[in-house]
Amino acid sequence: SKITSLGKTEIIGEIVELELNKSGVSLLETTKDMAFKRTRVVRGHHIFSMAESLAMAVIDAQVALTGVANIKYIKPVIAGDKLIANAEIVRVRGNKYFVHTRINVKQKQVFRGKFILVVIEEETRGDDHESSS
Repeated sequence: SKITSLGKTEIIGEIVELELNKSGVSLLETTKDMAFKRTRVVRGHHIFSMAESLAMAVIDAQVALTGVANIKYIKPVIAGDKLIANAEIVRVRGNKYFVHTRINVKQKQVFRGKFILVVIEEETRGDDHESSS
């Protein structure tokens, strides 16, 4: 299955399984560059970005934007930890996709996210709308 909502470089982590409009799995090896120097704890935005980009990748659409994100950091991630993210579409209502993600380190959950992603048609982005006067 081919990712349609994101470019290859926009995905945080490496997608290893993908079933469009259903689920996906990605991997990320954290580095010290992602962490606070003093504590070696990985900064939250790296973890969030991994979950959000996987949630977007499982949707078969040209443009999917995050409308709502309900997230919980469960345990700190330390530089060097290998993250495994899972995303699953749990419901679709119109153009809204409800995607649940979880990230584990060695089978222990460190993060969970519940996303509502909104699919928008490319024409509605305003690129080609001219004002009439």
